[in-house]
Amino acid sequence: MAAATAETAGTRFLTRSEVSRLLGVSPNTVTRWAREGKLACQVTLGGHHRFDREVVERLRQSLYRPGGRTD
Repeated sequence: MAAATAETAGTRFLTRSEVSRLLGVSPNTVTRWAREGKLACQVTLGGHHRFDREVVERLRQSLYRPGGRTD
């Protein structure tokens, strides 16, 4: 029964380190955004934050729009 993970259900969860690399922010910023409710997450029994990949990708697209800064 333990094999029924989130990946099996079709959802891929990311760690805060993976999210920080994708968004170009520090891991502490990712945790702060999660605590402030700016970035939805699930908290494991061990107290670690896990983030839905689709939610992170949507946030990344909204943060980095084409035609922005070029420097």
